[in-house]
Amino acid sequence: MTQISPRSEDEQKCTVILELVTDPNDHDPALLSAIGHEVVHLAQAEGYTTRPAPYTGERGIESFLVELVTFIAANHATIAEGIADISGLLTVCTSLVPLLKRTKEAHTQQVGPTGQHDSSIKLTIEIDGKPLVIEAADLTQADAVLKLALKYRALYPTTATQVTPNSTIKVQGQMHARKRRRRR
Repeated sequence: MTQISPRSEDEQKCTVILELVTDPNDHDPALLSAIGHEVVHLAQAEGYTTRPAPYTGERGIESFLVELVTFIAANHATIAEGIADISGLLTVCTSLVPLLKRTKEAHTQQVGPTGQHDSSIKLTIEIDGKPLVIEAADLTQADAVLKLALKYRALYPTTATQVTPNSTIKVQGQMHARKRRRRR
């Protein structure tokens, strides 16, 4: 196990405990050790400090739950603020995803189920004048709503906190036309 924390004093202190375990049916300690060393090396190269975690002799869900509850209690204000900031955006994206999926389905029905056409569908969602371009592949995930909301929030953090269901929303789709048949 290794504890990984951001090096900078400015960043919020966050400790990640990394524990790698082998598959009980396929035990390969050399591979596990190599992966662990590589992850620690990459984390250090990206500016994280690492140190071996103290061995407590405990394993199991109880220690995980205690750490989780402690983290939530210590950061409840930040977590609540983050949820409040993105709630309007999630509401908007929840109503958009079915429309976008239906657009993709209609295109597939018209063009056919070939894999290359899925990547040719590009949809532009514009919320309060800020565009977000997504591809059809982004809509296949079960968590598409959250994915879209987080992508929009990453691009426009100040606007994302002000999005409401009353925001101006535009959706534009770009799709390649059907392949034309050759005349005989």
